Amino acid sequence: MFLARISRRVAEFASNRRGNVAVIFALALMPVTLLAGGSVDLSTAMNARSRLAQALDAAALAVGTNATISDEEALEIATGFINANYPERELGNITSVTVSLDTETDTVTVRGAAEVRTTMLGLAGIQTITVHWESVAQRARQRIELAMVLDNTGSMGGSKIRGLRDAAHLLSEILFEGGDDPDDVMIGLVPFAATVNVGTGFERDWWLDPDATSPIHAEWAGGDYSVEECRGRGRRRTCTTTTIHPNHWDLFDQLQNTSWGGCVESRSLPMDIDDTPPNAGQPETLFVPHFAPDEPDTSYYPNDYIDDDVSGSAWDRLRNLPKYDGARPNRGGPNAACTSTPITALTNSRSRVDRAISDMDANGTTNIANGVSWGVRVLSPQMPFSEGTGYDDRDVLKAMVILTDGDNVLRGENSDFMSEYEAYGYIADNRLGIRTTSDSRLSEALDERTIAACNYAKAQGIRVYTITFQVNSSSTRRMMEACASSPSLYFDSPSTSALRDTFEMIAGDLANLRLAR
Repeated sequence: MFLARISRRVAEFASNRRGNVAVIFALALMPVTLLAGGSVDLSTAMNARSRLAQALDAAALAVGTNATISDEEALEIATGFINANYPERELGNITSVTVSLDTETDTVTVRGAAEVRTTMLGLAGIQTITVHWESVAQRARQRIELAMVLDNTGSMGGSKIRGLRDAAHLLSEILFEGGDDPDDVMIGLVPFAATVNVGTGFERDWWLDPDATSPIHAEWAGGDYSVEECRGRGRRRTCTTTTIHPNHWDLFDQLQNTSWGGCVESRSLPMDIDDTPPNAGQPETLFVPHFAPDEPDTSYYPNDYIDDDVSGSAWDRLRNLPKYDGARPNRGGPNAACTSTPITALTNSRSRVDRAISDMDANGTTNIANGVSWGVRVLSPQMPFSEGTGYDDRDVLKAMVILTDGDNVLRGENSDFMSEYEAYGYIADNRLGIRTTSDSRLSEALDERTIAACNYAKAQGIRVYTITFQVNSSSTRRMMEACASSPSLYFDSPSTSALRDTFEMIAGDLANLRLAR
């Protein structure tokens, strides 16, 4: 009986639910309280992490604006900025700061950690929460070397060339006035049309091949030319044969009232778009003065400026070199397609740059590839323009602004020569790597060389900005966008006011890069 009664009481107690709610609530209260309080602690930690990120970002930018400092100096600068931007009283203590200077990528990395004390999580044995952050900034480059490669073709006439001059002057003003030191900013100018003008001051300079060792001199002339001269009659008649080696410089000298206009021809592929330095021992690396030959005396050929003095085929007439001796061009001439003003080498003289901008004029057809290749050579540390610093100089930002208002143009001709004579000579001689009279295919070939020139520039570390100015062609806009270092550095300007805004944005971007990249 007694045992049965005890068993019944135990069973009744076990089945009674009235006190369980209080027990369960009491047991659950502690984790619920920890969870609610822990969310407050975690929120504080997230706030600390956000403030730590801001402090480290400021520190990285501060270190980045100093182009040449030691690791110790970098850490001192970073620590100062972190202390100024991270309120330890509110958020906890900074426990570590490290600064890494990577000379390969030219970046500054600042890493930091902060310890935040908890409130409620301490009841669970978690006394602190440690937060981490890492900031990376591109180090500043103290100096700028900029080449402005600007379309000066005939379609740029009138208000367009005036708008371009105005916009280029603005860029010059912003950059030169923003430099603390006279050598902080160097600007060069490359006006381009069908050819590029290096300036007549280089006449017969060694890199312009005065001895005609480059095969380009003889390209259209068909190689060496033999001339037989006879004197006397009968048995007294004697003849001598003279071998003439074509030399563009000599042809200029033989013509009356004509001198070299300063333009040069493109080298053969692939050196047409790179900055391989000229070498007297390697004739193919030398540049050749642009000399457009006198074309046959028929109405079909546009550049007929002296008498042929011979009959025969178009090539026979073209290659008759003695006709130049003492001749006086009556229209056109050997400087046909040489229409742009000279290159201005990199200089820290704002007045010199501004004068060159003001002198720009609109004439000729479009060869963007040629302009870009000379933009690279202006920025290059190598001949023929050697004012630029080395490509590996981390203290210098090299940049190029390329502007065009239209498509690349190279006109095919239904003639033996297949084209007019421009930077790549006659298409029939295959210097461009294509033989066709199709205007569209020739323009495509120039587009390909333009992309190659831009890619070459970017491979040298040059920051490339591109601008299309009132361009309708979608293919040219796509090409120019592909030429830019990134899509964000391509600008389509539909008006002169938009062009001015574009140049101002580029100037601002360059100035910011110089100060805190």
